Amino acid sequence: MEKKKRKFLRKELSWIFFRIFFFFADKFPLSLLHKIGTFLGRLSYQLISPHKKVALDSLSVAFPEISFKKRKEIAKKFFIFMTHSFLELIYFLKRPHLLEGKIEVEGENFLKRALNKNKGVILLTAHLGNFPLISLFLARKGYKINVVARPMRDEKIDIFVNHLRNKAGVKTILSYPRQACVESILRALRANEIVMIQMDQNFGTGGVWVKFFNRLAATPTGPIVFALRAKAAIVPGYIKKEEDRHLIKFFPEQPLDYFSSQGETILKNTAKFTQIIESWIRENPTLWSWNHRRWKSRPSESILRSKFKVQKD
Repeated sequence: MEKKKRKFLRKELSWIFFRIFFFFADKFPLSLLHKIGTFLGRLSYQLISPHKKVALDSLSVAFPEISFKKRKEIAKKFFIFMTHSFLELIYFLKRPHLLEGKIEVEGENFLKRALNKNKGVILLTAHLGNFPLISLFLARKGYKINVVARPMRDEKIDIFVNHLRNKAGVKTILSYPRQACVESILRALRANEIVMIQMDQNFGTGGVWVKFFNRLAATPTGPIVFALRAKAAIVPGYIKKEEDRHLIKFFPEQPLDYFSSQGETILKNTAKFTQIIESWIRENPTLWSWNHRRWKSRPSESILRSKFKVQKD
C-alpha cells in the first residue's frame, strides 16, 4: 500500500510541477529560462543518482576509450541540455510563432523531393537534440506531420502533451495498441504525410538485434517494415543545438537494400540505419539521451540461433 501511495504522490507532484513550469514558461525571456535550466540541470545531475548512474553506465559502453572524467562531463552537459530542452519545448508550445527565428534548416529539399513521390515519407530520427521541435517546426511550415510516441507513464501529462501537439498541428500516433498504431501509420503514409519515427531505444524482446556502439541492442524495425509495405521514402534527419539556435538537418532519401529474404532485408537495413544514428551521436555526444538503458535487454540463446534476428558481422 505504501508503494502505491508513493507512486501516486510522485505522479501528483510531477503534474503540479509540470503545470507550474507550463504557466511560467512564457512569462520569462528564453535567455532566463536557459539560466534556470542550467541550474536545474546541474542540480538534477547531483541529486537524481539512478539516472546519473544509467547515463554513466551507458557512456562507458559507448565510449570505453575515454576517461571517466570525460564521461562525467558529457553526462553533466546532457542533464543540463535535457532541462534546457524541456523548458524550451514548453516555451515554444506556447509561442510557436517564435520557432522560425530560432531554427535553421539544411536539406529541406530532400524532404520535398521525397514527398513529390506521393508515397509518404518516414522521417527517421533519434532522441537527439530537442527532437520534438522538428515536428513543431514542420507543422508551422504547413507540412502534414505525424509523430509516433509511447504513452507517458503519467496519464494526465500524456493527455495534456498530446493536446498541445494537436493544437500545434502535430498528429500523435501512440505506439500501442499495436494494431491501431500500424493502421494509423499506413493511413498517414498513403495520404502522403510525414511520419516521424525514432529507432534508437531499447525494444525489449521485439525487433532485431544489431550493433550499436559495437554492442548488440534490441532495435525496432518499424521504419523498414512500413517502407516495405507502403513503398514510402525514408529520409533521415535530426536536430542539434548551435549556440542560441537549433539546426535541423535532413539527409537524402536512403533507399532500402534488398536481399534474398524479407528477414535479411529488414535486419541489414536496420543495422544500416542504426549506424547512421550512431554517427550522429558520436558527432554530438552531449545531446543524446544517455539516461535511457539502451542495452538493457539481452538476446536469449534461441534468438542468437535464429536466422536474421541478430547481426553477425
